[in-house]
Amino acid sequence: MIIFLYLNYPKKKNISPLFNVGVKNTQGSYHNFHSGKALEGAAGGYTVGPKPLIELLRQRSRPYLFSNSLPPPVVACATRAVELLMASSVIAQSMTSKTMRFRDKMTNAGFTIGGSAHPICPVMLGDARLASLMADDMLKLGVYVIGFSYPVVPKGKARIRVQISAAHTDEDIDYCVEAFINTGRKHGVIA
Repeated sequence: MIIFLYLNYPKKKNISPLFNVGVKNTQGSYHNFHSGKALEGAAGGYTVGPKPLIELLRQRSRPYLFSNSLPPPVVACATRAVELLMASSVIAQSMTSKTMRFRDKMTNAGFTIGGSAHPICPVMLGDARLASLMADDMLKLGVYVIGFSYPVVPKGKARIRVQISAAHTDEDIDYCVEAFINTGRKHGVIA
C-alpha cells in the first residue's frame, strides 16, 4: 500500500518516531510511506490529503477505480502492529537480528542479497527461469518463497524474495539458508 501522507503540523512536530523515518520539521509537505509489506500485507489501500487531491484520484486513478477499501480487520491489525512497535523496541531488535542472520549466512554461502538491512531480502539471480525453478524447488523443501521477474522487476534482475518475519526462529532461518544452499548448488548458482 502506498500512503500519500499530507503533513500539516502547525508546530512542525517531529514525526520520525511515529514512522521510524527521517522526516523532520515538515509542514504542508507530501511524503510517501510504503507499508504494504510491513503493516497490512493483505489488501487495499487508502488516500489521505486535501479534498481536491482526493477527488482527482477518485476520478483519474485506475488503481482507485478498480480496487476496494481496506477491510476493517486489516486496519485494526496494522494499527495494533504500530502500537506494539512504538511500545517496545524488542520486536524491532529481534527483526534486525533475524534479518542480519539470514543476510550474513546467505552472503557467506555465495549468494547476492539485494538491498541493505531490510527484512525483505531479495536473492538476486538475474534469470527469470532460474528464479522460478529455484522457488519451486524451495517449496518442495518446505520453504515458501516467491520468484520475481520482468515486468515486476527490471529485465535481467530476476530474484527470489524472502521475507523475514518476527515469528521465524533461528532454526527456521538456518533451515531456509540450508535449503537455498542445496537448491543453489543444484542449479549452479553457488559452488
